[in-house]
Amino acid sequence: MNRKNHLSKIKNTRTILGWMTRMAILGLCAIVVISGRVASAETDVIDIPLELANKLRPAITGEGAFDTPFFDGKKVPITLASLKGRGVVLNFWATWCAPCVREMPALDRLAQKLQGTGVEVITISQDRKALKKIPPFFKANTIENLDVYFDPRNKLSRKLGVEGLPTTVLLAADGQLTGRVLGVLEWDSPETINYLVQTLGPKAP
Repeated sequence: MNRKNHLSKIKNTRTILGWMTRMAILGLCAIVVISGRVASAETDVIDIPLELANKLRPAITGEGAFDTPFFDGKKVPITLASLKGRGVVLNFWATWCAPCVREMPALDRLAQKLQGTGVEVITISQDRKALKKIPPFFKANTIENLDVYFDPRNKLSRKLGVEGLPTTVLLAADGQLTGRVLGVLEWDSPETINYLVQTLGPKAP
């Protein structure tokens, strides 16, 4: 092989090696960028308001809880299983419960502010003769964004570990119970609304 051909071969080899090196570096950079994005997404932490954190407890799911019905104002049965696809703030209350009465306006405002987010508020009365008591209570207290629901003989509340009123159970759109909130809460604060939408609402595909 003459000197000219030898030098040409060396030049071509260097060109190919240089091209391969650049491609390898670009590929490595892409992997690093993508990995960084995934890691960032996985480590994103949703801030939980302090008041909510202090009152949040693990969810309790008794046997058959997801199939135990409660009822709307027309006596139509509803189950937790049927609510899948929607985030739900499920509040257990009664007209005779003073803290519940104090909390109800905040839940009413929350229901209004959550419209269009995929999260809703359902307040389930533990009153006897609930259908006679709730409508006049709502009217007297100007509750305009909540519907009538009741839990005959407190069957559902017992399966969800409700021991005192008010208790609010958080149900995510994927059908999982994420916790119980014990006692009164400022439900319509911006921080709480943001937390509820992020943790309970439907996730983007």
